[in-house]
Amino acid sequence: MRTVHTEAALLNAIAMTKAEAGSAFGNPTVYMEKFLEDPRHIEFQVMADSHGNAIHLGERDCSMQRRHQKVVEEARTRHHRSTTQSNRRALRQSCVDIGYLGAGTFEFLYEKASSILLK
Repeated sequence: MRTVHTEAALLNAIAMTKAEAGSAFGNPTVYMEKFLEDPRHIEFQVMADSHGNAIHLGERDCSMQRRHQKVVEEARTRHHRSTTQSNRRALRQSCVDIGYLGAGTFEFLYEKASSILLK
């Protein structure tokens, strides 16, 4: 992963990352995503059956990371509580209502309480 802050550095970063990916994985395909300065990684676990029954198992803050790997998962999230109760309820409900079947985790990245990016 590389963070690029200027347009001028972008082409060089893409070339270097493609070379590394090709060497390491045999495939030079890379993708870009928006860099978040102070992200929060929020997860919701959902279980749903084939009869239309679905529940969420609450939320977890997985923002404590080292080398892009989770170190600690905190349930119920302190940062996420700062958003409105209706916003949290809407997020949980959207995870349940999406039509998912089985047990799964929906992950969200927050930069600020008003910005939600699907991971």
